[in-house]
Amino acid sequence: MATQSKMYVSKKKIQAAIDLLIAMVVSDIAEEENRRASDVLPEFLQSRTAALLLDAKSRFWWDGPDAVKDFYREELKRNNQ
Repeated sequence: MATQSKMYVSKKKIQAAIDLLIAMVVSDIAEEENRRASDVLPEFLQSRTAALLLDAKSRFWWDGPDAVKDFYREELKRNNQ
């Protein structure tokens, strides 16, 4: 009988992963829109997407940078309608 072990990841490592994801998403958006990341970052951090991402319990950070970026772009489209 195989036993399944749970892997423990510290809150510090999860936060580091989230921070890296934010940096990747902001960098991608800045590059695609020919803007500075320092201009994109505050806009992103004020979004619902960022709030969801920063809530480690949501596990949204599991989805990766492309999914986060797509979610953010959809949020912007909804807000501009």
